Amino acid sequence: MDDKGRGADFRTELQRFQKMWDNRGSSVGRRTAEKWNERAEKWIDELGEDDGNKSMMERVRVTAEYLRARGLLRAEDTVVDVGCGPGLFVMEFAKTAKRAVGIDFSERFVEYGNALAISQGVDNVSFERHDMITLDVDAAKLSRAFDLVFTSITPAMTGKGVLPKLMKMSRAMCCNISFVHVGDSLLERVSRDVFGGEVYPRHDGMGFYTLLNLLLLSGYYPETYYYTIETNKRVKPDLRLAEDIAVELNFNSAEDINKILSYLEKVGEMERQSISRYGSILWDTRIRDERGRCGLGARY
Repeated sequence: MDDKGRGADFRTELQRFQKMWDNRGSSVGRRTAEKWNERAEKWIDELGEDDGNKSMMERVRVTAEYLRARGLLRAEDTVVDVGCGPGLFVMEFAKTAKRAVGIDFSERFVEYGNALAISQGVDNVSFERHDMITLDVDAAKLSRAFDLVFTSITPAMTGKGVLPKLMKMSRAMCCNISFVHVGDSLLERVSRDVFGGEVYPRHDGMGFYTLLNLLLLSGYYPETYYYTIETNKRVKPDLRLAEDIAVELNFNSAEDINKILSYLEKVGEMERQSISRYGSILWDTRIRDERGRCGLGARY
């Protein structure tokens, strides 16, 4: 194949992954601030539950250990967690970083994060409310403001135009954590017994696969790292559990939720075993080469 043919193939691949990435936002759907605040209340409540908090803190610990081993989160570094939720990563990062900032769409999460920092006497953190879809990075004075821009399993990462904004906020590194595989005995059971089908999880690793290829084709050198967290706990039937299962299975109607709740109440308390495999993509925004000799791709 001549150079012209290779250039055409490169262009096709880059455009394909760019389209896949941009379309991810539409699959997640835009939620209102009110909806996010409702979800925030549920997540904050779950932080008080030993099982849920234990698995989340394990993920925070493993991630922070990886970043520190890579020479990040140093005493001179400033880091931001975009889509920070209740701010657990932010609080952990602040233990060694000069400053840690949390950004989230939910006002409730921002309030919780700031209150948590005050209650624990941590003065090198702050939480701000921004919608990444509408955020003007320059106007918010966030351009090249951070040594590390971090995201973890958040819809704040999705949507056309968000990735360039995240990279513009970084003066050095970016890191994204996402699912590459999720197995859940309860989801499998409900899917089979209630809906007569197999589980097709939302967290199927396609986001990880797409971002990895998009960055590589755009001239960056993404580094990958994987880790696994397994949990085994007993769960009791209630409406919140039914709603969470409905979201994961993509059966979101009120009728579907009632079917799930009825099934859970019939079965009663049960064991729930889950395995979550996470993939980390870390890349240096300062190192970028042209691919395919054609200089294509978004100039992130």
